[in-house]
Amino acid sequence: MDLIDFHAHVLPGIDDGAQDIEEARKLLVSQKEQGIRAVVATPHYLKHTSISDFVNNRDAAIELVKREIGEEIPDIIPAAEVELYYGFSSKRHPERLCIAGTNYILIELPFEFWNEWIYEELYQLSAKHKLRPIIAHLDRYITTPRNLKFVDKILKSDVLIQVNAGALLSFSSRSIVKAFAKRNAFTILGSDCHNSRDRRCELSKACRIIRKSLGEDVLNEILDNGEKILQNKPIYREVVE
Repeated sequence: MDLIDFHAHVLPGIDDGAQDIEEARKLLVSQKEQGIRAVVATPHYLKHTSISDFVNNRDAAIELVKREIGEEIPDIIPAAEVELYYGFSSKRHPERLCIAGTNYILIELPFEFWNEWIYEELYQLSAKHKLRPIIAHLDRYITTPRNLKFVDKILKSDVLIQVNAGALLSFSSRSIVKAFAKRNAFTILGSDCHNSRDRRCELSKACRIIRKSLGEDVLNEILDNGEKILQNKPIYREVVE
């Protein structure tokens, strides 16, 4: 399989992901061995951080990886995992945090109770800035398929959904992913890897589980969605209730 990892903390010393160049090497070599051709590097962009400072630090980390590790690793695509907070949509040039070359932006929602400001911020990112939010690891916000009502309003809004590979590796959380897929709410897959020990990349294993549990068509659609995102093509999603 020709895979793309849409959520990865592989850049050294920039967030709670890889802490040094050797850890980055282990993660990236593992991803290459799994057939991953491109890694969307998504270090955490935190509340009220200067976008310019973040981009400069991220890009410097990417250059360090390319210089120290070489070319026998997947392509690294600059992006961010953006912490959503009240007023974020009022910042200038949030598009600099998008997946490079696209208007798609990976958004991490707060784990607190979701007030109306969250939906307004997501709307403003779309309406004011013409960005397409991708909600990171939506699977982490619910514990059973019954809890889908907790995210119904998110699922019905104009956002895309990224699921963590780890959600497919246990029977309990796999049922949540199956519920997403049945509702046509599973857009792309990411490893959310942070290190080579307890938060490693297991994307290829997750893809095999998708093929076995959800079917070849679902896997192909997820892979196709990834290609569309990197080409900045539109993805149309209609949730099935």
